[in-house]
Amino acid sequence: MSDGSWLTVGNEFTTVRVRLRATRNGERLEIASPNLGHSILLDALELESLTWQDSSAFSRLLATPYGPEEDPEGRPISELLGR
Repeated sequence: MSDGSWLTVGNEFTTVRVRLRATRNGERLEIASPNLGHSILLDALELESLTWQDSSAFSRLLATPYGPEEDPEGRPISELLGR
């Protein structure tokens, strides 16, 4: 993965791709959701902060799994993912 190639992680609900990406401010981990078209670059401190969380923090994040611009009452996730 240090060569910039993607690593794919998935389960029955979704698939994400991750890779290391060099920026002028240092290395970042790029995380992309090909199904929804979202991506983010995280630095080492942002990644470390994930380890400070307990599972309830992720439960709160997943309370709106469609992202900030989608209406959670709008469509089932299977429709968003094209399944």
